[in-house]
Amino acid sequence: MRLLAPLLLIAVLAAGCGGGHKQTEAERVAMEKEFARLAMSIGSVTMGSGPADQTVMERYTNQYIDLTRKYKDALGDDGVKKRLTDEVSQVQPWCLTCATILDRERAKY
Repeated sequence: MRLLAPLLLIAVLAAGCGGGHKQTEAERVAMEKEFARLAMSIGSVTMGSGPADQTVMERYTNQYIDLTRKYKDALGDDGVKKRLTDEVSQVQPWCLTCATILDRERAKY
């Protein structure tokens, strides 16, 4: 028990670290570029005369969710909700399944 107490203390202290990182301007720009790059990919699938490829749309939707999870600390819960809400309105006309996936993710925040 004496051996476990110091390890437990270290684990508790380490768990409290890392939450206070403020995003630098360069990190914010990199984040916005990732979102813009993905938005361009989504836009390229929805452009054209025919329906959007559902498989590709779902893949991009899942990538979008992965990005919001990656940057959730920088965006905050409200920022993640806003991005997911905005994305629902963008993809819903072409992919109802994608909108449902995004809505389910938004409900987590």
